[in-house]
Amino acid sequence: MYIVGRVLKPKGLKGILKVEIITSFPEHFQELAEISVKNGLEWQAYSIETVQFRDRFAFIKLNGIDSVEQAEMLRNQFLYISEADLMPLNDGEYYIHDLIGLSVFDEQGNELGEIVDVESYLSNDVYILKDTAGRQHLLPAVKDVVLDVNVKQNKMTIRVMEGLLD
Repeated sequence: MYIVGRVLKPKGLKGILKVEIITSFPEHFQELAEISVKNGLEWQAYSIETVQFRDRFAFIKLNGIDSVEQAEMLRNQFLYISEADLMPLNDGEYYIHDLIGLSVFDEQGNELGEIVDVESYLSNDVYILKDTAGRQHLLPAVKDVVLDVNVKQNKMTIRVMEGLLD
């Protein structure tokens, strides 16, 4: 299951949820038939009745959540979708969950560490590399630095430019 949003709070009295969007594909909410919430060890699936967008937020009405009290019980819960519901990607695009944990190598094949997080910015993403000594480095996700990503081999190859790993 993959996180696509987090319930911030109820909106109004009829069970509508104000949701922080945690996906690069917010339109995805309109195409989904259902969404899941994890409550302890159990999953609860809800069908989506309506979705509206305002700014960076989605306002979602779930089937069976019909009051502010019911909506309040979902406050701060993450919303999940299955792998089958993930949006298809173009060549050279990757889901963040596919990048985290990749082993990173330089052009000569020397292992440098692994990707432990990804930060998204307007200009480009930045990969957080934890090196073999435990230090963290910021790798801009640009073609001059990231030469190859092979998710199946769990491997990323980068060009180490001057100052990149200082």
